[in-house]
Amino acid sequence: GVISLIMAIIALILMQVNSNLKKLSDDSEGILRPEPVPFFKNKVYIAMFSILLFVVGGYYVGKGAIGLGRLKNYQPKQPIYYSHKVHAGINQINCLYCHGSAFEGKQANIPSTNICMNCHKAITSYEKGPKLLDENGVEINANAEIAKLYQYAGFDPKSPNSWDPSKAQSIPWERIHSLPDHVYFNHSQHTKAGNVQCQTCHGEITAMNEVYQFSELSMGWCVNCHRDTKVNFYDKEKGTGNKFYSIYEKFHNDIKSGKMDSVTVKDIGGLECQKCHY
Repeated sequence: GVISLIMAIIALILMQVNSNLKKLSDDSEGILRPEPVPFFKNKVYIAMFSILLFVVGGYYVGKGAIGLGRLKNYQPKQPIYYSHKVHAGINQINCLYCHGSAFEGKQANIPSTNICMNCHKAITSYEKGPKLLDENGVEINANAEIAKLYQYAGFDPKSPNSWDPSKAQSIPWERIHSLPDHVYFNHSQHTKAGNVQCQTCHGEITAMNEVYQFSELSMGWCVNCHRDTKVNFYDKEKGTGNKFYSIYEKFHNDIKSGKMDSVTVKDIGGLECQKCHY
C-alpha cells in the first residue's frame, strides 16, 4: 500500500514536469496553447486520484476489518490477582486440576471457588514465593488477594472448621479466550484425541503472572495449524502412538508402504468447513 502510494506520487510529479517542459517548448517555438486546466479540474488527475484513494483506502479498510474481533494480547483486570506462574509454574499444579474438563469435555471451564479452597483452606498466606508485580511493575500484596478469595468463599481462617462450602460465591472472573458463536471448538478433541499441549494455543502459561490471550485464534491461525500438525498414528507392532486414529486404516497402510511419510490434520478432514461450522 505504501509503495503504491509513493509510485503514484512520483507518476503525478513526472506528469507535471512533462507538462511544464512541453509548455516551455511550445512557447519557444511560438506555438499557441489553450489555457491550462487547473489541477483540481483536470479529469485525468481527478480519475487517478480517485482510483488511488479507492485502492489504498480499500486495502487499509480490508486490513482493519480482518482484525475485527481478534483479541490477541487481551488482558482484562481480574477480581483477584491470580498468578499462573506461582501455581502452575513454581508449584507445578497440573492444568487439569483446575481445568479438568479441558481433557474430557468441550469447554476448559473456570474452576469453582471451592476448587481454590481445596488448597487455600490450609494455605492462608503467601510467604516463600517470589515478589509479585502487576503489568505496571507495582508490587501485589498476595495476602490481600488471598483475603479476597476468603471473602467470596465465606471462609474465616481463624475458624476453618466452621466453613460451609455450599455458601461459597462464584468469583466473577473476566473471560479472556472467546470464539464467535458460529465456531465450534472442542477442547477434548484437541487435548485428548490430538495430544495438543495447552501451551500451543495459550502460550507459556507457567511463566505468566497475569494471563493474556497469546494467540489470535483466527480462522487462518487454526487452518495453518491443521495443515502443519502431524497425526500421531497408533503402531500396533510397536504399541506406540495414539489409538484414537486407528480407524484410518488406509493411512496406516500408506505410511507402511512408503507412499506417505506423515499425515497431518488436513489429511483426515481438518480443513472441511463443517468440522468447525455447522
